[in-house]
Amino acid sequence: MSSRRKRRRWPTLLLWLLVGVPVTAVGLLLLVNYVVMPIVTRYHQEAMVPNVVGMDRAAAIQTITQSGFRLGEVRTVSDPAVPTDRVVAQYPPGGRFSKPGRAIQLDVSRGPDRVTVPDVVGMSLDQAQAELSTAGLLVGEVESLRTPSLPLGRVVAIRPSAGTEAERLTPVVIAVSAPVGSFPMPNLLGVNLETASGILASQGLILGEVRHAPSGEPAGIVLVQYPEEGMPVRDGDTARLIVAAPAQDSTP
Repeated sequence: MSSRRKRRRWPTLLLWLLVGVPVTAVGLLLLVNYVVMPIVTRYHQEAMVPNVVGMDRAAAIQTITQSGFRLGEVRTVSDPAVPTDRVVAQYPPGGRFSKPGRAIQLDVSRGPDRVTVPDVVGMSLDQAQAELSTAGLLVGEVESLRTPSLPLGRVVAIRPSAGTEAERLTPVVIAVSAPVGSFPMPNLLGVNLETASGILASQGLILGEVRHAPSGEPAGIVLVQYPEEGMPVRDGDTARLIVAAPAQDSTP
């Protein structure tokens, strides 16, 4: 019997059931279970939405497409409890039935909004840029510092300094070793006194007078420098600094 003839029998069957089955709660239940639902299931097929929460982005997308659905909007959200690039939530939720081809939206974790600056001193510029990017930071300005003790192009210092916490996508300034000779004064602002002293020594410069001043910055952070950043200097030149005083020491 052709499918067309089968379809034509449905109205007759429905009429027979409506006439033959008393209009009671039991009758309605039988009508829904054995007539309406089979029709809906047969002619309006649905599939179960896969649960991809907790999967990494690539695996979630593959699972969605292989299940007959398509990828909808993908948003990145901050979630310190979920590793970066893993699915935090999905819409519609997994386990529900929906028509194949429906778009499934994903919320993907970008991790916490604050990250720790990695230590990239001594790396090549390319390696340092890759490490900073993986940590969720941006690569800002690249400065040149003459550093005879390191091969050309190696990272001498970064700002913010390694080990400190910074907002995600904060630009990090990278200072790399440059050829011997006259060179621009490095920027020491924002680093602690110990780091500044090391940078000066590595450049053949001499740390001169260091004064303290009250500041909201942590103790020892360089507030003012002379020569200023970018001014030409040579071996043996002296740098003077003003750094943040400890809380108990406000002597200018």
